[in-house]
Amino acid sequence: MKDHTRQAKKFSIQFTVGTMFLCATLLTASVAIGLQYYFSKQMSEENVLAKLTSASSDIGSYLELVDKNATNSVQILKSVAESTTHTFAEAEIRNIFTLILEDNPLFYSLYVGRDNDDFYQIINLESSQIVREKIEADLNDRWVVINISGSEEQRIRTTNYLTKDFKLTKKITEVSNYFPTQRPWYLGPKHQQVFKTEPYLFQHLKITGQTYSIRTQSKVIGVDIVHSAMKEKMMPAQLGLSPDSGTESFVFNDKGEVIASNVELYHEVRIPSPKPLVLSDSEKAEIEAVGSLMVSNQNDWGPYDYAQSGEPKGYAIDLLNLLSQMTGVELEFVNGFDSVTLSQMYRQGDIDLLHSVPETKAVKGVKSATLFSGQLALASNPDKPVYSSLSDLSQESIAVVGGYGMKSWLLKRAPTLNLTEVASLDEAKQGLVTKRYDYIIDTFHTLSELNELSNTEQAKVSKLSGIEMLLFHLYMKREHRSVVDILDKALLAITPLQRTALQEKWLDSNQWRGTFLPYPELFSASRNPSLHNSMAKIDIEGQQYFIYVTPLLSEQNHNEFYAVVLPENIIYEQVWPKLMTSIGLTVLIMMVLLPLAWKFSAPIVVPIKALRTETKKIKARDYDAVSLVNTRIKEVSELSESIASMGAALKQHEKQQEDFVESFIKLIAQAIDDKSPYTAGHCNRVPELGMMLAKAAEECQEGNFKQFKFENDDERREFRIAAWLHDCGKITTPEHVVDKGTKLEANYNRIHEIRMRFEVLWRDAEIEYLNSQLASTKDKNTALAELKRYKQTLQEEFEFIARSNVGGEFMGQKEAERIEQIARKTWQRNFDDRLGLSPFEDLNKPQEEVVLPTTEPLLSDKPEHIQKRIRPVEFDEKLGIKVDVPEHQYNLGEIYNLSISRGTLTAEDRFKINEHMISGIKMLEALPFPKELSRVPRYASTHHETLKGTGYPRRLSAEDLSIPERVLVIADIFEALTAADRPYKKAKPVSVAIDILYKMALDEHVDMDLFLLFLESGVYLDYAQAFLPQSQIDDVDINQYFSKQRVA
Repeated sequence: MKDHTRQAKKFSIQFTVGTMFLCATLLTASVAIGLQYYFSKQMSEENVLAKLTSASSDIGSYLELVDKNATNSVQILKSVAESTTHTFAEAEIRNIFTLILEDNPLFYSLYVGRDNDDFYQIINLESSQIVREKIEADLNDRWVVINISGSEEQRIRTTNYLTKDFKLTKKITEVSNYFPTQRPWYLGPKHQQVFKTEPYLFQHLKITGQTYSIRTQSKVIGVDIVHSAMKEKMMPAQLGLSPDSGTESFVFNDKGEVIASNVELYHEVRIPSPKPLVLSDSEKAEIEAVGSLMVSNQNDWGPYDYAQSGEPKGYAIDLLNLLSQMTGVELEFVNGFDSVTLSQMYRQGDIDLLHSVPETKAVKGVKSATLFSGQLALASNPDKPVYSSLSDLSQESIAVVGGYGMKSWLLKRAPTLNLTEVASLDEAKQGLVTKRYDYIIDTFHTLSELNELSNTEQAKVSKLSGIEMLLFHLYMKREHRSVVDILDKALLAITPLQRTALQEKWLDSNQWRGTFLPYPELFSASRNPSLHNSMAKIDIEGQQYFIYVTPLLSEQNHNEFYAVVLPENIIYEQVWPKLMTSIGLTVLIMMVLLPLAWKFSAPIVVPIKALRTETKKIKARDYDAVSLVNTRIKEVSELSESIASMGAALKQHEKQQEDFVESFIKLIAQAIDDKSPYTAGHCNRVPELGMMLAKAAEECQEGNFKQFKFENDDERREFRIAAWLHDCGKITTPEHVVDKGTKLEANYNRIHEIRMRFEVLWRDAEIEYLNSQLASTKDKNTALAELKRYKQTLQEEFEFIARSNVGGEFMGQKEAERIEQIARKTWQRNFDDRLGLSPFEDLNKPQEEVVLPTTEPLLSDKPEHIQKRIRPVEFDEKLGIKVDVPEHQYNLGEIYNLSISRGTLTAEDRFKINEHMISGIKMLEALPFPKELSRVPRYASTHHETLKGTGYPRRLSAEDLSIPERVLVIADIFEALTAADRPYKKAKPVSVAIDILYKMALDEHVDMDLFLLFLESGVYLDYAQAFLPQSQIDDVDINQYFSKQRVA
């Protein structure tokens, strides 16, 4: 019976041993890499956690240090003031204050306000960079001393700028309406206690901060701290992360209200700038006479009028700022008080303008036209019924914000309502949560913000029907009626576009406005002590993030927290490169060990091969010659001993071994599709040169560059990134087009085809000569002379074609005609040129059949040389692209390509290369750049533009191109001229490159002033010494270019 059992595939011992060795090595490496990955992730998390713990401790220590030093300082000053009857002179006060400020660099200022409204303040200019910028002090200034005294219209503010030696550098005297007795820091402190204000807007500096103050006898002493110092400690750099890492940090209270954050509000809608209002001379005089107006700013009436960390925000605030810009009326916002207090301050004359007030008799004064309107709404706890009419609420307890006349406005329309006035919306919210009140009445948009993180339950908000829209106005005292008339005039001039922008920014937007935490998970974690000081992973809009929350425990801050939100990839960004490196090294080692695996099998393979030799002897029946194999392997030795007795079976076995044992040597080659070799070098060098020239332009204080300067490091970074990305579109450019070093080159240099045709003509000539001799039709000498002349002609014509192919010289009409003349030579084609074509090539061939043999021209432009476009080329109008698009995608015609007048590129090739700019624009415009990088697409896509509008892709002109864009043009061109890694040209010496740049400047291709700065600053030489070989750096007489410009 036959054995039909299918035999399993067999492998050689060498292959088996080698494979087992590789598998064992691979398994060991995989386990090691897996463990490395796991522990690297753990270490990365622990490292970030340690940094976060350190950062939170730093912020907590900072707050504690501020609290402690500020408290001690004002207490010491109070003690000094009360312990002596000596009256301190101003110079003595100045010296004491400056000593304290020098010992406490975090203090913004020290001051004293008296009951008679005299005010003395010393500002520390080194407390924060923003202080010097806001107060417009010079670099050599150290202190600013402010004295305010006088009453009402005679109240004068004197500002003295002093050096560290108290030498006066500048003095400003102006009218002031600042009264210290009206400020929160003056009203807050009791006699023996240090008072710390909530964040508010500093009147002189116009930035937010907090004050520590204490009362002593007839005066109050205060210390100011600006919040910018805290924000600096929250930047990603404090965690060792890059600014663009996406890391968000927050300091917030137990209500979820943000005190400080490193998150910029990039989403804000930009409100169109207003046009100045045309005012009469009397109106201008009235505005000048009134000076700056003190304007109310509520704490929490969002989204219309509220303060975020002391900074005025809201619909009404932006609207008033528009009116100020249109009329020239100066506004100074007063915040830190509830609405009732603000109303009292208005009645007492401490505030000039009370705004966002409904029409009511409760507020006296001149009423303006309508600022804005709001739909009334009702807020209640979830267990309360929802009403839509005021008439249904007569039996309910209702809270309204007092001070602005809302209660009287409602009672006029529904007298039976049970209304209770509260000082602020926050008080109303707490009353709703504690069920002290059943409902709150306010505008719909205001009540919609009740469902923030500080509420344990979600309030129900519903619009009230059957009642008119609530119209809001501003009120001023009757003596300011003319000012109100001017503001009304400005209100009428507000454009619909500006109204729409205000609506979108404050009423329609669901974006984060910086008031409360944007992530509920952070607030929840702050309420769960078990989650403090640890990292937790959350999902935000489909993206994985880590959060970290910790309480800030200092003497004054028991209810504040520090939180950080980090993208997951930031924590693990160091893990993946290491993992990939480990995998790469493992693969490399495996490839190195592959031959060794074969060597390791030698102790087994060599005896087996010896046994195979013995089997050959057995096959030859030379049994006496069979010898035992010398081996230490027991099994092989036993096998050798049994060979003699196996006989014919061993001969068959030997046959199987010969068939089975083959060489298993594999050569593994990885195909690398490298882009053009110059691309990487070019993209590395252009940013370097661009930054060098931009720095020179910044340092230049003459001519067109006097006003040029990057505002900050973000702008420099924006320019640097644009320089790096300026050729990113070349990733889409076909390799053979980018590297086209000759005219006939396609995917290969077709000059070899042309040369072969010349070879054919050469041999045809020899054949014709030999045939003439065989037939005796020509004299041998004559025929030989003709052959030599013809061959010489062929040599000359091919050399001409070959030179033309290189594209090194200008191709004139005469040379083009010669190419066409040479092209008319013919040769015989005997083979079908349709055979072996790809489907794409076959589609391009003409359909008619050609009878063979056929006569072909030496050079030709055939239909199959034309590659038509598969789809039309269209550009989005918003990209502003203005380029001429060739009819065809490619034209490989031989005459057409050889006749290129300059270089090696056809119009189609040039468009394909230039298309990288269009691809770059599309890619960059599709990226969501943050505000500080918004000009990257523009900078990166204009380096092929010219000053006269002949560049591409937008054909911009000089007035369209900024200095950074012009810098990139020169950097791109100079690098290309001097680069040594171009396949189609040789690197030019520095002098030649400079001369070419000068000619391009004369032709308005590059900026002449920037070119001369390029020379004068020595940037060209610094770049050459850093990046070019010494052989390329020759002497450049830069004076000749300046001389030529002076003559011109």
